[in-house]
Amino acid sequence: MKTAFGPYTVSMGKSLAPSEWLVGASYWRKGYAANHVLTDSAAVIDAQLYGTVVGTVVVKLDSADGLYADEAYSVELDEMRRRGRKIAELSRFVIIPGQPTRSVMGAMFHVVYYYAHLFNNFTDLVCEVVPSHVAGQRRLLGFSQIAGPKHCERVGVEAAVLLHRELE
Repeated sequence: MKTAFGPYTVSMGKSLAPSEWLVGASYWRKGYAANHVLTDSAAVIDAQLYGTVVGTVVVKLDSADGLYADEAYSVELDEMRRRGRKIAELSRFVIIPGQPTRSVMGAMFHVVYYYAHLFNNFTDLVCEVVPSHVAGQRRLLGFSQIAGPKHCERVGVEAAVLLHRELE
């Protein structure tokens, strides 16, 4: 699937390869580990500008395998599941430095919303972020912190928090 949002072409697929360099450079610069594994319940959303990937995010739909965030936040996520919520998770979220964050995020999150909520009927989004990213996620995407900080071994972050927003 490909669609245009202003100058950006946003694609959804099943490969980490187109954005691997962007994620690798960003995570390396911050001292994180970029060892993401794409499962059957996940899709990669890449935003391109003139053929170059300038933003990426993985959307993982909750399944029998659970979510990445279950490693640290299974209690909180299980409570949402008990209440009948269908949870999708965002991870591997990177925007190339120098790009207008609001524009790139807007383009990608239109596709996130269509994929998770409109196509698959998921009710909630969660994501693990470092505390310094909470304000931007709150302001630009409407997330609120529901748990943490806790250690995120998968990425090698000492303090990650769990953010949430409803899609309905």
